[in-house]
Amino acid sequence: MKKTFLGLSFLMLFFSYSLQAQIYTNYSIEKSKTFKDKKKHSELVFTANDDNGGTVIVRMYYAGLITKSPKGYLIEYYDSDLNLVNDAEYEIDDSSIKNIFIKDQKLHLISYERDRKSNTNVYSVLSAPLSTMKFTEKELFSLSRKEVKKPFYFAIGAIPITNQGKIDHDPTGEVWLSDNKKFFVFNFDLKDDDNQTNRVLVYNDNLEKVFEHEFKSDLRDRLFSYNDIVVNDKDGTVYFLGKAYENDSKRKKKDGEANYHFKLYKLNKDGMQEANFDTAENFVVSMKLVHKKDQLVCVGFYSDKHDNRAKVGTVYYRLNPENLAVEKQKFNRFTEQFLIDKYGEKRGKRKKRKGKEKAEFTYRGIYINDVGDVIFSAEEYYVITSTVYGGMGASTTQTTYHFDDIFSCRMNPSGEMIWARNINKKQEAGTKSPYLSFTAMPFNNKTLIFLNAADKVKKMRDDRIRFKDKRAKKMNMYLVEIDMDGNFDYKKIIDNSESKVTYKVMHGISNKTGDKLIFEGSKGRKKKMVEISLN
Repeated sequence: MKKTFLGLSFLMLFFSYSLQAQIYTNYSIEKSKTFKDKKKHSELVFTANDDNGGTVIVRMYYAGLITKSPKGYLIEYYDSDLNLVNDAEYEIDDSSIKNIFIKDQKLHLISYERDRKSNTNVYSVLSAPLSTMKFTEKELFSLSRKEVKKPFYFAIGAIPITNQGKIDHDPTGEVWLSDNKKFFVFNFDLKDDDNQTNRVLVYNDNLEKVFEHEFKSDLRDRLFSYNDIVVNDKDGTVYFLGKAYENDSKRKKKDGEANYHFKLYKLNKDGMQEANFDTAENFVVSMKLVHKKDQLVCVGFYSDKHDNRAKVGTVYYRLNPENLAVEKQKFNRFTEQFLIDKYGEKRGKRKKRKGKEKAEFTYRGIYINDVGDVIFSAEEYYVITSTVYGGMGASTTQTTYHFDDIFSCRMNPSGEMIWARNINKKQEAGTKSPYLSFTAMPFNNKTLIFLNAADKVKKMRDDRIRFKDKRAKKMNMYLVEIDMDGNFDYKKIIDNSESKVTYKVMHGISNKTGDKLIFEGSKGRKKKMVEISLN
């Protein structure tokens, strides 16, 4: 095993905004040996940490001569020194793993399986000591397939017919864990022609049911869009956020204002509460929930024109976790500094004056720090599909996945934006490549961003830079650090020339104490793990 100790001394490079301070972060890098991967075509789906510094990784693997389809899961357990201790396979047969957790050195797989004889979906927990990976099964409950929606799609000529717009998420249900892994919640979108109907079941880590609720919205399915769920660490209370369209229409705008409002449900063993709040003249596509101790916050992006791709700033709602009352709401336009980061001095100020809107974001990391500030990071992510026509009427369809600029901001408990920064990045691939995008995590009141890029970081006007694309097999890993005042800089921490693999920065695995991050690396059949320890 190779171990390297380094210190990041972020000097005053490239960013005029960061000239106010030097930034120091110490870290060490520990790499596993290189070994042969059992499954060449796979993607990471779940991770969990034990009490001894070990990590479980669950990957879905694919097979097929022409079209690769899911065949099963590979479950691997690594010790604190990144040695592979044990592994197991879970083959798919009308079944899937919905989530995982570890308790008392036992791995628990929350599973779904279709029972064709009884026409039900059966939900169980498969449990095994990490030392043996020999599983036993405990059934939790079953659900009639007549109760749940099943997706369908067909076409009559060029006219598609589908019910996809009525299904908010996975028709076999989804499973969420509380942050401390003491509770897990099942959420089902039930079949109901007249109302949006959900069933929520919460279990504790002893596999005991805590409560079950079924709740209806006074809207038809197509007029309700599910957004997010969070689970309270103390008692398993569930907060459920959705978007409800008004006037019996999914039109996003009516009489100059948003034609929808947001609905928040609170469910626990004592019952259920419901609250509504609207965004007035502002347009919000979706929001994410974040919960910590006695704080409950919704954050997202908004537009003042329409809510498709264009965005002008961030939205913040602080809610009372007991009665769901809105205690504070704030709409912050992107700062001038953010637009200068992205467009340069002159162009950025011009866009600030004109209220220039930005493209769509996907959320990549949201957390509440010790003083109650919300810090979150997002990425300009979009997909372009094009058709190229050749001779004799032949055509080829190409899909390109774009992973572009990184957005990061900090808002205080009143929702006011303290700072917002843009990190220029331009990457694309023909698949949703795990080598692109990034992982963001908090550490010592800083935001750390891990990403891959080419050897040379492109210099731009006005003391700006851009992380450039390169072949996945030739990319280096960089660390970008943003301090509490919004100053940031970067450093290359893993050189591709010294590594036999490229690390999958989309799927960083943080440990329980938040001071270590593990990445899986691969190149063909070669595989290696790396652990970055922070102090």
